[in-house]
Amino acid sequence: MKRALLLAALSVACQGAPSTTLPAASAPSGGYLAEPPASRGGTLVLADWEVPDTLDPVHATTANDLRVSSLLFAPLWTLSPDLAPRPDLLRTVPTVANGGVKAGADGVSMTVDLKLAPGLRWSDGMAITADDLIFTVNAICSPLLPGRNRTGFDHIASQERRSDTEVVWHFGPRPRGACGLGSDLANGIYPALALLGPRARLLPAHRLASIPPESWPWDPYFQQPDVVSGPFALRGGVAGRLLELATNPQYAAGRLHGPWLDGVTYRFYNGKAATIAGLQVGETDVGFHLLPRDGGELSRIPLSVTVSSPSLQGEFLSANHATNTATGRAPPWVANPAILAALAAVLNRKALNDAAFAGSAVISLGLFPALLPGYPPPAPAGPSLAAARSTLASAKPAFSILTVCDSEPRQVEQAELVRQWNAAGANVSAACAPRSQFFAADGPNARAGFDMSLYSNGWEPDPSSWADLPNWGRCQDSRLDLDFAAGAATLDPAKRRTAYLDAGTEWLKYGCTIPLYLWPSTLQRTSRLHNFQPNPTLGMDTWNASDWWLSGG
Repeated sequence: MKRALLLAALSVACQGAPSTTLPAASAPSGGYLAEPPASRGGTLVLADWEVPDTLDPVHATTANDLRVSSLLFAPLWTLSPDLAPRPDLLRTVPTVANGGVKAGADGVSMTVDLKLAPGLRWSDGMAITADDLIFTVNAICSPLLPGRNRTGFDHIASQERRSDTEVVWHFGPRPRGACGLGSDLANGIYPALALLGPRARLLPAHRLASIPPESWPWDPYFQQPDVVSGPFALRGGVAGRLLELATNPQYAAGRLHGPWLDGVTYRFYNGKAATIAGLQVGETDVGFHLLPRDGGELSRIPLSVTVSSPSLQGEFLSANHATNTATGRAPPWVANPAILAALAAVLNRKALNDAAFAGSAVISLGLFPALLPGYPPPAPAGPSLAAARSTLASAKPAFSILTVCDSEPRQVEQAELVRQWNAAGANVSAACAPRSQFFAADGPNARAGFDMSLYSNGWEPDPSSWADLPNWGRCQDSRLDLDFAAGAATLDPAKRRTAYLDAGTEWLKYGCTIPLYLWPSTLQRTSRLHNFQPNPTLGMDTWNASDWWLSGG
């Protein structure tokens, strides 16, 4: 069976997790402790050089799409920077431990009880109800305009409305085609429940029910939403240049407090250089989408700090385990797996990190991101450095490394990889493809038109969210299938951990990918901004925007 590329890694299991209830403004949640505001008001100016394509939180794809839409639309629950669930629209995050998640006696079904906090309102004053929750899940599963990520929602066989504020999700077997399922689903158990809350940013049923989902990309609502649930509401803007957001007047309803800021302005620049220039002249307060090598220019900005933190964007090498469809020949390790093991063993990840990220990336030796507790990298199982060098010197494997042409860090990485492997006895060349072609559905990665691909992907914090993306490396291993299936079919955290650790070991043994490190997330932040904490999850830097406040001066 063709094994998909990793799209996630395990952090929080449902069973045994603590009951998480809505905290007080100053109470810790997932290690987070909000600083009470010494002053209120003011407008925070955010900046990036990537303009969002949509403000639709269900179909957003880029980090900036998600970052902006999360200021406007609240989730059922969010994840704090240490990846712990934190309630938002729900009173309590459901778990097995608090009774919100229950496994069925049949072993293939489960229920999840979702209770909205009472008193919540949309920005137009209408109540946020169970109807909005049901509507949002149905929108995610729409066959004509499917949500960005339907994994997990495709396990929900039905939604039961128990009251205006309570919905029960019934997970169970489903037929092929339901919510995009590629085949019949025999087991509806979905232990990666913690991932669904952040993805379920509720949409207003009373505002959107009359608009077919397939028309949403062209509907004015998702360019200028006029009914929202997040801490801020859209006030105006200039297309392609800026968005003006003001405090949502209804956000405090059903909550401990509303936003401390008066508003947020989001500016979009024509390139990174212009973004940095805006920070330098004080035009903006926070700049995203930066790199560690920008530190020299950023360090001269007064009353501002450069923040570099690990993200869940993992960098790795994907080795093609079959015929390269572009050349018609198989890469050298297909006939001799020892070559791939030797290539992994001779890598100097520290030199790669220093060259591409000034040493600020988090080196990852295992399948699971180093941020996640309980999943340490496995003990080295490959050949010794001397044996690996001997293998490469003898075999002299010839192959190419493919990456995107318009990524500065990857060009540096690629050059360093070529240098290291050629110095060890291989004959490696570099190739690149435009970003649009590299990621296209019929591009080289999808059809395995490469020998080795330098790639990155934003992991989600649970391996049950791995997607079925055949042909990425064409890694075929029945042992992996068994391990993945075992981890995805139980709510028992110990059994899940065992299954996924086994999968991690087998993944590296087979050589499905060669992990390198986690990209650092670099941003520039005014020292006047309080309670801002970068989040490693894609597009979730605004996870606690209602707690942000600006000091004077």
